[in-house]
Amino acid sequence: MASTIPRHAVLLTRISDARNGDTAGVDDQRADLLRRAEALGWGVGRVIVENDTSAFLRRKVSLPDGRKALRVVRPGFREALDLLQSGRCDGLLALDLDRTARDPRDLEDLIDVVESRTPRVPVESVTGSLRLAHDADVTMARVMVAMANKSSRDTARRVSRARLRQAAAGQPHSGGNRPYGFEADRRTVCSAEAAEIVRAADSILAGVSLRSIAADLRRRGVTTVTGISWTTGTLREVLLRPRNAGLMVHGGEILEGVAASWPPILPREKWEAVVAVLNDPNRRTTPGNTPRWLGSLLYRCGHPDCIDLDPPSTLRVGTNGKRPQPAYRCFESAHLTRVAIPLDEYVAAVLCERLSRPDAIDLLPGAQDDSADAAELASEANALRVRIREAGDLWESGVISAAEFRTRKQRLADRLDAVQNRQRSAAGQNPVADLAGHPDAGAVWAGLDLGRRRAILEALAVVYVLPVPRPQGRSPFNPETVRIEWR
Repeated sequence: MASTIPRHAVLLTRISDARNGDTAGVDDQRADLLRRAEALGWGVGRVIVENDTSAFLRRKVSLPDGRKALRVVRPGFREALDLLQSGRCDGLLALDLDRTARDPRDLEDLIDVVESRTPRVPVESVTGSLRLAHDADVTMARVMVAMANKSSRDTARRVSRARLRQAAAGQPHSGGNRPYGFEADRRTVCSAEAAEIVRAADSILAGVSLRSIAADLRRRGVTTVTGISWTTGTLREVLLRPRNAGLMVHGGEILEGVAASWPPILPREKWEAVVAVLNDPNRRTTPGNTPRWLGSLLYRCGHPDCIDLDPPSTLRVGTNGKRPQPAYRCFESAHLTRVAIPLDEYVAAVLCERLSRPDAIDLLPGAQDDSADAAELASEANALRVRIREAGDLWESGVISAAEFRTRKQRLADRLDAVQNRQRSAAGQNPVADLAGHPDAGAVWAGLDLGRRRAILEALAVVYVLPVPRPQGRSPFNPETVRIEWR
């Protein structure tokens, strides 16, 4: 028997729900397991911590053969099995059976590992509810996990029904961190954060990248609700939330016709336009350095060797000579360098002067086209949503068959999708809406972040930086070396 006492056992700790990274639960389990290991005379090889990890909830994953399936995702548990299977660890100790497994598939995988070695891999628990020393133990473990799984399913069903009732009444879900843009009660709008959501949404619709918006938030010291810096992933998640438009969601579906108990931060049509942009499969998401200058990779080299290149040769900012000074350089060939700050200031001044004219709207693509009336589109979309809901009511009351309901719903959904596409187009094609024709375009420009400024430049003009006609030494910036062509 002495040979079966583990020298390198795995201690497995797990807590299903740990708020805000709290580790008190798993820390207590670790202390209990160490004491139990000492009492059993077991050596400890590895302590695996599964904090805030469910042993019941399943997620859709890709299997090795490419199929999609629902599985409990527990990297820590899988690591423990790998350690036992490989022989790097020779025993498993947990607090209790339900801390180890609440899904029958997980238990069967553990049983397979235990029975694959002779003698069996020792498995123990602090409470005594988990042992797999012989067939009777295995059978009892299977029965207890099946009962625990049923208990979890019953709880999940009751919680789901309660959340549906809560959502149908327009009440926000509780638990977790408060959503960005709202106070702790989840109903009161936080004006400062809501302003950031509106600003970010406007920037997205103006063609600004998530990277640029997140960089601007970091530069201004704006943080998330947990006090950390913004990333593109976090920002995208916040902008996609239906609650920004005052919409209730249950089971991933918007509950049409349910009035939320909080005011919207964004009009629904604007939120849907943002969602359409962020979910566009053709949207460029290539990672890279966030531009820090107005014309980086937008200004074009006007040297005769580059003027007709396809794709065009653009300028990027580097340092200039022995005295580090930001300067645009043509990286196609080192024949053109221009100090960055006066060039950017000149281009910005020309843009603002042109945009301040009353006829600036003529610069916008399609500005003279007849555009759909946003109010009419919103009314049409809402009417279609009501008709979809009414079709569901007719089916539930037995007036129409399920097949007829599906046909009606699909037909109405197609029409709704077409209207929403028109809404998105109307909301997302004018990156200079705040400047065109504004008598003080310069003041508006000064309040914009760099990403918005770059989007305006890219939409309105092509800037060519030309070679200096003769050696200028330390002469001031020469506007004649810049050619701006309006699109």
